[in-house]
Amino acid sequence: MNQAGKTAVYLFSYDGITTWYCGVGTATRHFIQSMPQVIQYLQKAGFEEVNFYAVTPFYDSACSRFRPEVLKQSQYICQSLHGDVLYQLNGTAGDETYVDFDQWQATSMGAANILINYFHKYTTNIVFVNDTTYCGVSSFLFRQLSKFQGNRPIIVWVPHSTGLIHQLQKDETRYNWEKQPIDDANRHKECFVAYINDFMKNHLLAHYGASENKLVALTNGLPLFEKLTSPEPLEVIQKYALPLGQNMVLAAGRTSRYKGFQYLVKAFAESQKDHDAQLILLLSCLGTYEAENNYQEVRQLFSDLKIRGKIINQFVPQAELRAIFRLPNARAVVVPSLAEPFGLIPLEVRHWCDDVGPVLICSNVDGLQELIHHNEDGFLVDVQNTGQFGEAIARAVNLTFEERKRFWLKGKVKLQQRYDYPQNIANAIFKVVGDPLGREFSQGQNSVTSSQKLVLS
Repeated sequence: MNQAGKTAVYLFSYDGITTWYCGVGTATRHFIQSMPQVIQYLQKAGFEEVNFYAVTPFYDSACSRFRPEVLKQSQYICQSLHGDVLYQLNGTAGDETYVDFDQWQATSMGAANILINYFHKYTTNIVFVNDTTYCGVSSFLFRQLSKFQGNRPIIVWVPHSTGLIHQLQKDETRYNWEKQPIDDANRHKECFVAYINDFMKNHLLAHYGASENKLVALTNGLPLFEKLTSPEPLEVIQKYALPLGQNMVLAAGRTSRYKGFQYLVKAFAESQKDHDAQLILLLSCLGTYEAENNYQEVRQLFSDLKIRGKIINQFVPQAELRAIFRLPNARAVVVPSLAEPFGLIPLEVRHWCDDVGPVLICSNVDGLQELIHHNEDGFLVDVQNTGQFGEAIARAVNLTFEERKRFWLKGKVKLQQRYDYPQNIANAIFKVVGDPLGREFSQGQNSVTSSQKLVLS
C-alpha cells in the first residue's frame, strides 16, 4: 500500500490529556507516551510523515480534575510529533467530564467537527476514540461525508468497559448508544472496533453483536521503553508515614463499590493472625456521593475490625506510588475488584519493580484472569470468599525471597511478550491501514535510542 503523503493519528479521550482521574486516563497517558516509538515503527514501515493529535473536551482550569502538569506533558509530546493538543466542546461549561447521554452526544459531535476541520490536510487519517462518550463520532462524521469521494478518516472505537459490565441493570439508552459504533463498523469499511484484551473481545461479540472481521486487537499495555524516575524511598516513607520495619500489603484506587475494598478489609482481618504485615490503602473518593459513602464504609470497617495499618485518602502522584510499590517491605499488591475489564495495576507493578517486587493478589474476574496465572506469577481469588482471600494474603506475605523472585520473573516475561503498548498500537494501525511490507513488529525488532527516550516523573 502506497503511503505517499502525510498521515495523521488522533486520540480522542475525555480523561488523560488535561485531566487524570481514572483508569481510562491512565491508558490515554500511556498511549500518548507510546507515540514517539509508534511513529518510528510506522516510518520504518514506509509512512513518510506522521503527525499526532490528542483531542479532549475543553476543561476550565478551575475544574477540580484539571491537571496542568498532565496537559504540559501532552502538549510536549504532540508538538514534538508535528501535532498538538486540540479542544472540543462537550456540552458543559468546562467543569464536567463524563456526565450523561446528552453530554455524550455533544462530545461526539464536537469530535466529528474537529475531524471535519482537519482531515482534508492529510492523505491518511487514523482516529482512535475512547469509550462511551465518543460512540457517536463515526455516525455524525460519515453523515456529513456521505457525498465525499476522497479518503475518509478511519475510525477505531476503543471501549475500555461498557455499561453492561458496570451497571446492575441494563440501560437501553446507553446500550443502544454503545452499539452504534459497532453497527457503524459493520456498515462502513473505514470503521473498526478495538478490543483491549480477550475478555473485551468476547464481551463485544456476545453482547453487542460485533463482527469478528471488524474487530482489531489493541491490547492494553505500557510504554516499556520509558526511563522511569521516582522519589527516594525515605521521602515517600516520611511523606505518608509508612512503616519502616514491618511488611506491607498495599492496595490503591477509587472507592467505587465495585472496586471491592470492603472485602479486602474483611479478608485482611481474618488473616492478621497468620502474618505480621500492615494493610496500607491508598484511596481516592473523587468527591462523588457514591464514592464518598463507600469510603466512609471502608473506613468504618477498618476501625471496627481493628486492622493493622492505615488509610491514606489523598491523590498519590504516580511517581510516588511507584516508589511505594518498590519498597523492600512491600510484600503484596492487591486488586480486589468485583468487575475489571482489564486492570493496569498488575502491569505497573511488574514494570516498575526492577528486582523482586510485591506479589500480586487479584480478583478472579473478567480481564484480571488474563493477567495472572494462579500460583505462578500471582494469586487469583474469589474476593467475596473472605476466608480464601485471607489465606492468599497470608501466603503472599510469608513467601520466601526465592519464591517471590520466581513469581516476579514469570510476570516480567509475560509483560514483555504481550503488553508492549507501542508495538500493540502500531500493529493495530497496520491492521486498519495496511503495512506496505506486510508484517507485524516483534519484540526487539525496533528500539529507541537513549537520546529518544522520554524521562517521566
